[in-house]
Amino acid sequence: MQLQDLFRKVTITAFVLTSSLITHGQSAWNFPDFSATQVLESRKADISMKVYRSGDSVRVDRSGALSTLYLPSKSKVYNLTTYPDHSHQCVVMKPEQAKMLPSPLELLQGSDIKRTAAGTEVVDGHPCKIENVLVTRPDGKTIESKVWEAQDLKGIPVKIESHVGEFTLSAAYRDISMEIPDQQLFTAPEKCTPFEKMGQVVEQKIVK
Repeated sequence: MQLQDLFRKVTITAFVLTSSLITHGQSAWNFPDFSATQVLESRKADISMKVYRSGDSVRVDRSGALSTLYLPSKSKVYNLTTYPDHSHQCVVMKPEQAKMLPSPLELLQGSDIKRTAAGTEVVDGHPCKIENVLVTRPDGKTIESKVWEAQDLKGIPVKIESHVGEFTLSAAYRDISMEIPDQQLFTAPEKCTPFEKMGQVVEQKIVK
């Protein structure tokens, strides 16, 4: 009996540890897919843009001409540009090569995610659970964020504050829709110029 009890305890402990590791993986966030208006808040001005979330993928429409597609599952970031003549350009890069302003929503993804309860608060009429989040990115860098998760929206963030180096990004999420976004929004074009070859592309255009 003692051996059976010991085996049972070891099995339960292993299960708990495994479950804990799973919770801290890329699938740690289980709020539904959604779209919203992301408002980056600063002292000088607020910057609004449309965001879409599907699984761990995030698309940010910065303007009618420029979008960024983050696909963590492929370790790729795509910059999509539409020119006045309706021609298109796609540049693909590794996450560490992406130097554009990040979305706090995308910064919640990583190879390891640790979440700690930090109280409750009502934001824009939504009762929220607050969590301090420590994300380890695939390149080993860590990002600390505070997330306000709306309990009446199945945990969708309505506010995120992320610390990136010396900077703090603060974003509010408004006009939230839980209608599943069109999957075409998360499909990268077949032809994309690698970031490393952008210099060659510019040079060819100058020669022509």
